[in-house]
Amino acid sequence: MERSGRRLRTRVPGGDARRERHVVAALLVVGLMTSACTASTQHGSSHDPSLAHAAATTGSYRLAFGLNGDIYLANQDGSNPVRIAHRRGPCGDYWGEGPMWSPDGRYLAYRGSVGHGDSCHETVNISDAEGRHIATFPGTGWRIPWSPDSTRVATWAKLGRTIAIYGLDGVRQALLTVPPTKKLPNGLPRLRGDHDPAWLADGTSLLLPSRLEIPLDGSAPRLLPSPHPGSSFAYSSDSEHVAYWDRSKGSLIVAAADGSQARVLFSPGFPVYGIAWSPSGDRIAFDTGVWTTYPSVANELYVVDVASGTTLPVAKGRFGSPSVRGFSPAGDRILYSSTNAHGVTSLWSVDVNGSDRRQVVAGTDWGEWQPVGATG
Repeated sequence: MERSGRRLRTRVPGGDARRERHVVAALLVVGLMTSACTASTQHGSSHDPSLAHAAATTGSYRLAFGLNGDIYLANQDGSNPVRIAHRRGPCGDYWGEGPMWSPDGRYLAYRGSVGHGDSCHETVNISDAEGRHIATFPGTGWRIPWSPDSTRVATWAKLGRTIAIYGLDGVRQALLTVPPTKKLPNGLPRLRGDHDPAWLADGTSLLLPSRLEIPLDGSAPRLLPSPHPGSSFAYSSDSEHVAYWDRSKGSLIVAAADGSQARVLFSPGFPVYGIAWSPSGDRIAFDTGVWTTYPSVANELYVVDVASGTTLPVAKGRFGSPSVRGFSPAGDRILYSSTNAHGVTSLWSVDVNGSDRRQVVAGTDWGEWQPVGATG
C-alpha cells in the first residue's frame, strides 16, 4: 500500500510478499500501527540522557523493541525495560519495522518523525548499545538496512527515487538514483509495492526487488543474473550464503552469496515471508501459510536444517501470525511476533524444537535480540 502521510501508512512489514497475506493481517497491522502513532515526539527533547542507562539490563545480550511510540532496551527475556527514546510534542514518535541492531551489535537504528501538524517528516536515529543517542538524519521507508560492516545505513531519501547512504555520524556519504521504469534493464518488471533497499554481502551495492543492483560507486544499475535473491532474502552471519524465496519455483532456496550452488530447501506451497539464519548457519527460521480446513489458511513458523532440509514447525497461528524476528545469539531460541484472538500482537520466544513458548513483550510486533559477537 502506498503512503499518504505517515499516520496513514499501512505497510505490512516484510516487502511485497506481505501484500499476498489475508486482508485480516493487514487490518491488524493497521490497528497496531495506528495506536502507536497517536502521540508524537519533538526531536531535540526526545533523547533525554536520563533515559539512556541501559546498563541496568543484565544477561549476555539485550532486546531492543518499539512500543507505543517509544524505543526500549531490556534483558533478553523482556524484563527490566529501559526507555531510550520517548515520544513528545505534537508530531512524531519512534518505531522499528525490522532489524534494528547493527550486525556487530554495537549500534541501534530506528525510525522517528519530527515537525508540526501536517509538516511531519521522517527520520532515522542511531544510538549505541547503551541507548545513548548518536545521530538523527532524514529518511523515509520502513526497514533500515545496515551495511555488512556496521558502519553505514541506507534509507530512501525520496521514496522509490533516491537512496541515501549515511555514516554513524549522521553525515550523508552518497545519494543514489533509482532509474525510472522506462530506463530499467530489459527483463526487469516495474518496481511496485512497499520495499526497501538491501545490502549485498560485499557491501559495495544495494539490491532492490527483482534483482536490480544499485552500485554505491555511482555506476549504472544492472540486473543481476538468476538465480539470485529478489525481495525476500537473508544472508548468513558470515555472509557466505543466502536464503531466499523463489516465486517462480514456489520454494525456499539456499545458495552461495553470489547466487551459485542454489538448491531447494523447502517448498511450502505458500510464499515465504520472514527469513532468519541461526548464528552458526546450520538452521533457518521462516514463516509461511498453511492450509487448515479449505479455504481457511493459517500461518506457521518453521525451522529447517540447512544440511539435511529437515523441516520442523515450531509455532502456529492465524493468518499474519506468527512472524519470525530472529534467533538468540546461542541459536537455541527464536524470537517471533504473534497475534491473539483479540487482535493484540506480542513478542514471543520458543525453543528451536518448538518447546517452552514464552511471552517476551506484550503489545508490540517488532523487536530484535542483540546479535552474536556483540559487546554488552
